[in-house]
Amino acid sequence: MSGFRRTSSGLNNQHLFHNVDLIVFLEGGTQSYTLDQVMQYHFSEDTEDVLFWKRIFNRFGGTQRVKFKSIGSKSVVKEIAVDILDGKLTTVLVAMDNEFDEVLERRLDHPNIYYTNGYSWENDVWNHDVIKAVIEELSAVDIEGGEIETCFNEFVSKIKLAVYADAYLFKDGGSFFPRNKGHLFCVDCKPVDLPIIKESEIAKKIMDKGISKRKANLFGNKRSLDPLKFCYGHFLADYCCQYVHHYLRKRLSLSTVSNDIIKRMGIRKRFELGFTSVTIDQYYIDQFARRTI
Repeated sequence: MSGFRRTSSGLNNQHLFHNVDLIVFLEGGTQSYTLDQVMQYHFSEDTEDVLFWKRIFNRFGGTQRVKFKSIGSKSVVKEIAVDILDGKLTTVLVAMDNEFDEVLERRLDHPNIYYTNGYSWENDVWNHDVIKAVIEELSAVDIEGGEIETCFNEFVSKIKLAVYADAYLFKDGGSFFPRNKGHLFCVDCKPVDLPIIKESEIAKKIMDKGISKRKANLFGNKRSLDPLKFCYGHFLADYCCQYVHHYLRKRLSLSTVSNDIIKRMGIRKRFELGFTSVTIDQYYIDQFARRTI
């Protein structure tokens, strides 16, 4: 009973402290907080997750006053989600990364629990149009987008096997892309021109992980995995940052800026351009149509 009182009353009352209608708990930030720390008002708000979800709610979520709180770990967000499932929280929503939960049918199903359409917010943000828009913003130069589109499509094609392997390993708690450091192992980050995917490194890691290309391909093809939608989000975003860096340097002879700035610009540009994919647009419309608070 004490656990019930702690989560239900404490979290339900946080909106009063902030003078809003709803609290939305998110992943993200440089620090992960425990549930007890979240109860004591520990959170981050200047995060990329907040920037993304605030824009999603502004576009699809109506006029209620909302406070967004990044609390780090998805596991703690899911703890709060369980109380939503149990009907204990009436002023709280959660929004989290899809990862492979959709593919593996592990999503928590409730109108007040939200997931990204793709693996994470990065997958819903980055495409060749956004890369082009970021480069133009940073350089003040209008550029042709054909080469960028071609390079991005080649990138998506070449990472397909790695994404399939990632999903195959994820179902048993593993991963193909390292989740802390080193996820750019298959990207040439010091190219002569623009960054490229080193397919030989993907093949080598497949062998190191003890799985076959056949198993990975069977798993991905059977589930019709879209490699852009389900690519590990940090890897996708960091590849796009590498592309921006090298385009500015090699094509335009300009200096560049930090990944953090590029990622934030990417979020802004995505919403300025709109969701060119009808699928993504409709996905969020449908998510918000279910909401009960």
